[in-house]
Amino acid sequence: MNPLKSILLLSLILVTINGFSQKKTQKQKEREKNKVELYTPEEKDNLQDFYAEEVDKMKLSEEERDEYYSTLLFYTHSMSRLDDKDKDYTQAEILEKFNILHFKMNEKMKILLTPEQYVIHLETFNRIIYSVSRKTSLFNQKK
Repeated sequence: MNPLKSILLLSLILVTINGFSQKKTQKQKEREKNKVELYTPEEKDNLQDFYAEEVDKMKLSEEERDEYYSTLLFYTHSMSRLDDKDKDYTQAEILEKFNILHFKMNEKMKILLTPEQYVIHLETFNRIIYSVSRKTSLFNQKK
């Protein structure tokens, strides 16, 4: 198991243990209830494996990798919460806010990465966006 997967596995275990050891506040319960899930756990695993393989192609140092993932997680978490039921955004508002977050993330990535690494980031993230947009379209058609 490579160091990144070990760190991710350890983090997942710690978060899981910590999550079960705490009582959830009412606000946390509400946020959980309002969260929209697009992917099954297996699909999420496959996406994470794909993304990790693509990031490996960037040949980032450990410090660069940590900063890359930190930036990526910050923005993707914000993006993933845009369609929470409690936000009640229209599709147009979601798209506008998503585009703003996407632009800001890419601006930070452009500074962090070399031009070659940045191209890999753009290609990889665009494949994820494509996947999400297909899932969202399917999800919306089922309603």
